[in-house]
Amino acid sequence: MIGIKIPKMGAATVEVDLTKWHVSKGSTVSPGQIIAEVESEKTTIEIEVQHAGVIEEICVPEGTSTEVGVVICRLRPT
Repeated sequence: MIGIKIPKMGAATVEVDLTKWHVSKGSTVSPGQIIAEVESEKTTIEIEVQHAGVIEEICVPEGTSTEVGVVICRLRPT
């Protein structure tokens, strides 16, 4: 199982809002696919996966504030 984390967005950014999921539990994903969007005070970024697999668990619901580095979902590689 691979934990997909919110990447570091800048030295001052500690907390972000997960604004949108582009996948749901059970979705099959490919490397480079955008799975979510997160927003800080300064920017919005798209989170993409690096591995092919299936989304096994969504750990952070859409509309939730969370910290950089937190696992937002778990991926079962295929």
